[in-house]
Amino acid sequence: MQRIAGLMLRRFTRNTRGAVIVEFAFAFPVLVLMYLGGVYLSDRVSCSRKVTVATRSLVDLVSRSMSPTIIYNDPTSADAKSHMSASAVVLSPYKLDNATEQISLLRVCDATRAYVVWTQAQTQNVDGSVVTATIPSQTAGTLPRNLAQSTGNIVPIPRDMITSTMIPASPDGSNVCENLAPGTSTKTQVGTAGGWLFMGQITYDYMPFVSYLPIAGTTMTDTIYMVPRLY
Repeated sequence: MQRIAGLMLRRFTRNTRGAVIVEFAFAFPVLVLMYLGGVYLSDRVSCSRKVTVATRSLVDLVSRSMSPTIIYNDPTSADAKSHMSASAVVLSPYKLDNATEQISLLRVCDATRAYVVWTQAQTQNVDGSVVTATIPSQTAGTLPRNLAQSTGNIVPIPRDMITSTMIPASPDGSNVCENLAPGTSTKTQVGTAGGWLFMGQITYDYMPFVSYLPIAGTTMTDTIYMVPRLY
């Protein structure tokens, strides 16, 4: 009996017919995680690219069709709702209700800062059929009214966007960004001189398409500046 048991045991240890199934059972969860992780990364890169293209579309549309001079003279009448709605469509097939679009008109006051002349932002429902105005992340000034401006109307801009001809010069040599009070014969008030820039920004709250993966959502933001085509 003992001899038979020994023979059966040696025969069992030499049998490898089920080895592949056992190895596959160990490898399968790893393969699934690698596949889902790869699909997640691909989807996230695709969404990020969509945000960039949509932001560029927004700034391009506005810079081609809206005059900075007209906006400056009457900021309350400026409306870029249709431009923002059109650019949001570029985000499809991603849910539009996760996106916030914003467009601003800036007036350069030194090499790294600009004055916010006008700004507008909005969100929409999942298919873009209902648009809701929202509070922009920037604060527009009160020009052209003859009032003192706030430092909150001054925002940073990329240095490499600015040429020397876009930077205004004050008669007394002062930095125009710091001349917040109404202008005098020796000072140029901020926002009344300098080159123009349109700044478009889209923020998208990205959520992984596979909810049971232990991966948190992330906020994607892209900002693009363009010089106006109209004056």
